[in-house]
Amino acid sequence: MRAALTITAETFERPTVPSAPPRPARPLSTWQLMRIAFANTLAACDAELFEELVIKRRYLWHPVFIISDPDGIRRILQDNCDNYPRLEQIRRVFAFSSGSGMLCAEGETSRQHRRLLNPTLDHRAILTALPRLLELAEELARLISEIPPGQEIDIGAMLEHWLVAANRYVFAGEDRQIEPLLHRLGRFPGKYSLLDFVPLPGPLRHLARFSRSRREAQEFVPLLDRLFAERRGDGANPPADLLGRLAQLRDRSSGEGLSHAELRDEVLTLASTAATPLRPLTWVWYLLAEHPAVETKLLAELDRVLGGRIPTVDDLARLDYTRMVLDETMRLYPPLPIMLRSAAAKDVVCGRRVPRGAVVAILPWVVHRHRKLWRDPDLFDPERFAPERAAERSRYAYFPYSVGPHVCIGASLATMQMLTAVAILAQRFRFRLVPDHPVEPTAWTNLRPKGGIRVTVERR
Repeated sequence: MRAALTITAETFERPTVPSAPPRPARPLSTWQLMRIAFANTLAACDAELFEELVIKRRYLWHPVFIISDPDGIRRILQDNCDNYPRLEQIRRVFAFSSGSGMLCAEGETSRQHRRLLNPTLDHRAILTALPRLLELAEELARLISEIPPGQEIDIGAMLEHWLVAANRYVFAGEDRQIEPLLHRLGRFPGKYSLLDFVPLPGPLRHLARFSRSRREAQEFVPLLDRLFAERRGDGANPPADLLGRLAQLRDRSSGEGLSHAELRDEVLTLASTAATPLRPLTWVWYLLAEHPAVETKLLAELDRVLGGRIPTVDDLARLDYTRMVLDETMRLYPPLPIMLRSAAAKDVVCGRRVPRGAVVAILPWVVHRHRKLWRDPDLFDPERFAPERAAERSRYAYFPYSVGPHVCIGASLATMQMLTAVAILAQRFRFRLVPDHPVEPTAWTNLRPKGGIRVTVERR
């Protein structure tokens, strides 16, 4: 006799697990780690990393600590951060000219620059750019509306053109001279090789790919010199763009500003992080297409709050569920998936002795999916960021923009750009994934979909 079939809600609504590389069942050898990580660092994250909060390993006889414990993350990135500078190889990449940019400088130099730069990208400063950012998002919507039905597009490539235009306005107003810099630095540093991580003597460092990328960035120095000179004209009111604000920077106590070389470094550094919103925005449309119930709830909020109109500043603050979708997207696909530090002096982290010179790795890709920190960590669930559930997680279990003194200075701008794009585009379009096109997250310095995310466009 045939058994009766039981029909449940789960029969029809099986949770979709967002794309992620398979996890090696066991820790990799040094050779395996190098071979796999140079292709895709995410694919080198083995199963144990998602189960244990503090792990010590050795690679080439060198101690490496992988820290996912929130208390340890707080110790390394905030309370004792001066003891954990970025790896020298990483700092070398971002030492564009003076070596003082925020992705390179450490200690008092980093703190001084941040004190000076914070007001240039705080919430009040970026609100002045919102009207133009909305206009540019409207222009993007117009371009998407002209795409023929059924035509495939790479949603990330489409968003990149919009983001370059938006960042151009933030950096230099309507001056298009800076767009090539934003295009190139938005993909910085690009490709890398084993030579980038070997401690080469000075005369041989030019062989590293990162060194070549840095030289490419330095080709924009004459452009920056010209743009700064225009904003320092005698008797002229400098433009209210980012470059204009930077040109007028002065320390409140000493009255001194940054040197010209330091200003160049900071602009190149900021430009290299300006594409941060592009990665999460690309993943938003992938996740919404894979989770129609979430998409329906997001569209209902947009209809209720906006009713088809362009959002205002007050409207953006009321898009609670939309913000939850963005937060959950950055949990699963953090813009900066890997942070590598070196212990300048011996320390104790979570009861473990960390010797001087040890490499300390904090991997947001792992922390955000850790089984001891999150319920059903591999599933897409924006509700986990509902205000009433905030007490369920530590402040140091979720940090898409880093945390502590090195938190991303452009976090407010990035959030506003993402909210603006989702609010305008989702009201008008649905993006449907092209069948059989693989979606594969890959990362080293940033996380992106290998081969892009191809979609077709449906009008609402």
